[in-house]
Amino acid sequence: MANGVALIAGIGTVLLRCLDHNSGDEKVITLTQVLHMPGATACLISMGEMLQRNYRVTGDKRGISLTHKAECLWFGPDPEDDRNIIFGIRSIPIIRSNYIASVSKVDYDIMHRRFGHPSKEALRHTQKHMQRFPEIHFPTEDCVCPGCALGKIPNRAFPENERHASKPFELVHSDLKSFPVMSYRKFKYVITFYDDFTSHAWTMPLRSKAAVITAAKDFLEMVRIQHYVHIVGWMSDAGGEYKSDLFD
Repeated sequence: MANGVALIAGIGTVLLRCLDHNSGDEKVITLTQVLHMPGATACLISMGEMLQRNYRVTGDKRGISLTHKAECLWFGPDPEDDRNIIFGIRSIPIIRSNYIASVSKVDYDIMHRRFGHPSKEALRHTQKHMQRFPEIHFPTEDCVCPGCALGKIPNRAFPENERHASKPFELVHSDLKSFPVMSYRKFKYVITFYDDFTSHAWTMPLRSKAAVITAAKDFLEMVRIQHYVHIVGWMSDAGGEYKSDLFD
């Protein structure tokens, strides 16, 4: 801030009880994503933040009006400012504080969980067609939601296993993965071989799944010729490329 650094202790929603500039009636205005900064010497509203929320700004030397849908914030000149260049909200009660209530923080993560983990597009659609839906900030990047990740897992995660191989090539783990984009040399897949004892890994690029058998034979021969041993145990995810009669 202009007078130094102020700690942000929290963020939430604030309700302001204001007088309507035109009718003089009392109304409640909701401000979301309000920062609670105990070290700040004044309550400030960012004009740029309000413009980002589609508020329309009009005014003159008598005051400034911020209008959005049915809500209108009126900023009148500060009586203590002789130059009339500082504007503030005329709210009730004027003594001590403008707050009449505080609401717990409502953000994208909370609404995402409350509505049953929908996508950002579905939540935006809900916000447009539901009354009193809070104004939340949608993240630009896709964040990993633990609930969504668990819901998309077809099987439970394997428990940790304390058993390990006691010598090289006693147990080899193998898996086949596909590339999202075909390489320049027309490779679409990659097969991996991982030794459980040494944690050493080998990879071979493949152009088709049918080449898995040839790659496995080449790896077995490499181990036999270069290391003079035979693989004792073979671990895979039992995919179709590992379950054919020819592979057996």
